[in-house]
Amino acid sequence: MSRVIALTVNVHGMGPEAAREPASSLFGRFAHGGYAWHVGMPRLLDALRDWEVKATFFWPSSEAARAPALLERCMADGHEVAAHGRAFEDHMALAPEDEVVLLEAAHAALVAHGAQPLGFRAPTGTLSPASFGILHRLGYRYDSSNVDDDAPYSLAADGAPGMVELPVSEGLTDATHFARRLTQSRAEAFLLETLDALLPEDGFAVMTVHPRGDLGLVREARLPILRRLVERARDMHGARFALCRDIAASCLAPDRTVTWNGRPRA
Repeated sequence: MSRVIALTVNVHGMGPEAAREPASSLFGRFAHGGYAWHVGMPRLLDALRDWEVKATFFWPSSEAARAPALLERCMADGHEVAAHGRAFEDHMALAPEDEVVLLEAAHAALVAHGAQPLGFRAPTGTLSPASFGILHRLGYRYDSSNVDDDAPYSLAADGAPGMVELPVSEGLTDATHFARRLTQSRAEAFLLETLDALLPEDGFAVMTVHPRGDLGLVREARLPILRRLVERARDMHGARFALCRDIAASCLAPDRTVTWNGRPRA
């Protein structure tokens, strides 16, 4: 059984706060989001270069407008740029016509920056019943928002034939643990336990990192945790790191059915 892991990055800077409060009230506040641009993203990109790991970065179009140079560096370093909505909207709360406009605008904004996004991740983790159909019409090949499985599966039943779901693991997401204010050692223990369970089970795992200063693994004292996770996946489990777009393409057959490690995944 082959073992593949996707390292993904949710590019969250000031966007989560800006979605709730007017920009005029953010100056001098909520510095954890500012940390992403000043320190978090550059440090993470440097580390990935040193570790020879390519990652998939999910960019909200509003964050791309705030930090276009970092978006350009992601592409220049060979990482994948995928879509992450516009400005942290809850898709379940959108009217159908508004969701179409939002997804089209967010896609066009990333394309204008030189990206060609083929994947999507909901910025708040929520999707509407129409989301996959809209993404399919825009040419997307995969989604990575759901937490309802351990391995890739087809989204044909959700109105998106030819699209693949790459399910997220909450246990391999840094924010899951640091939002609970766990100590670094306890957070690392949970992350390692999840990695050790997932890769032998289905040969698939999605690891998710945030570049913010509060919820992420990019603080100087936390980055070694991410390095140890990368090394464990490679050395102990024999897993290879792959971009989400390549994983999705590898498990999609010519008839648009999805197979993972020899098993049909409807």
